[in-house]
Amino acid sequence: MPALLGLAYPFLLLGNIAFVVFWLVFKKKFLLFSLLVMLAGCGFIGRFYQFSGRSSESSDIKVLSYNVRHFTGGDDKNTRKLNAEDFVSFFDEQKADIICLQESRLRKNKVFNLAETVSKLENIKHYQFASTSSTFGSVTMTRFPIVDMGEIRFKDTRNISIYTDVKVDEDTIRIYNVHLQSYHIDRNNYAMLESVETEEEQRKEAAKVLLKQMRDGWKMRAVQVETIRKHMDESPYRVIVCGDFNDTPASYSYQTLSAALEDAFVSSGKGVGRTYVGDLPSFRIDYILHSPSMKAYNFETIDLPYSDHLPISCDLVIEH
Repeated sequence: MPALLGLAYPFLLLGNIAFVVFWLVFKKKFLLFSLLVMLAGCGFIGRFYQFSGRSSESSDIKVLSYNVRHFTGGDDKNTRKLNAEDFVSFFDEQKADIICLQESRLRKNKVFNLAETVSKLENIKHYQFASTSSTFGSVTMTRFPIVDMGEIRFKDTRNISIYTDVKVDEDTIRIYNVHLQSYHIDRNNYAMLESVETEEEQRKEAAKVLLKQMRDGWKMRAVQVETIRKHMDESPYRVIVCGDFNDTPASYSYQTLSAALEDAFVSSGKGVGRTYVGDLPSFRIDYILHSPSMKAYNFETIDLPYSDHLPISCDLVIEH
C-alpha cells in the first residue's frame, strides 16, 4: 500500500489542492485539515516539480544517463528508431564526460557497435559493458581513465547495475549505472481496463493482474536497491549514481538510493522533469544522484524521440 500511495502522490496532491480551493469557498472549517495533509507531504513536492533551475557556465564533469530501449524506439507514435548517425551526433553534441546507458543491445544490432561508436565520439575514450543475456545490458562510457570496474547482479532478472571507478584529475570517483526492475505490465490489461466494452468480471481480473505485476516489481526493486545501497556505503570514493530506477521520487527505491546524496534535479532542475514517455509510471523515474561534496548545475531532461525514456544530463562541480 505505501508503494501504491507513492505512485499516486502527484494525483493526491492535485486532488488535495482542489479540496483546499473548495473548502476555502464553501466550507472553511474543513480547510485546516487539507492544509495539514498538504504540509505533511510537502517534502515530496520538490522531488516532482522545481520552479527554478541553477545554472553555471563551468563544471568539472558533465553526466548523461539514457535508457535507450534496445535502440528500437518507443511505443508512442511520435518516437522513431535511432540510427547510428543519430546516436553519434547526439552524444557529440552533448559533449558529456560520463554517459550511462541502460537496456543497451550490442549483438545483432546495426545501430550501436560499442568500440566503433567510442572511436567516433570526440569526448569519450573509455568504456565498460556488462550483459545479462546475449543482447541485453548496460554501458558506461567516459572521457576519464577507468581504474576499476565491477558488476552488481540480481537474481531472476535481466536487470543489472555496474560501477566504474574513474580518475578525475587527482580524485577517484565511483559511477553507479543503475537499472532496476520494471513493472513488466501487459498492455492488454490496460486496454481491457480502458475499454467501455469490457465486462465487469474481465475488468476486475485485469485489475488483479495489473496490481500483482506492480506488487512483484516493488518487491524485486526493494531487494535490488538494498543490495546497491550496501555496496555504495562501502565505497571508498565519492559517488555518482544514475540510471533508470523504474520508480517515482516518492518510492522506497528512490529514498533508499538517495539517502545522504544530492538529487541533481532537485538542486538544479526546472519543471516536472518527466522522463518516462509510457503509461505507468509516467513521471520522473530516471535520476542523477551524487555525493554532497559535488554541486549540480544545468540539469536537463532532453526531448529526444528515440525511446520510451528521455535522456537526462547535468553538470557537476567537485568541491575540494
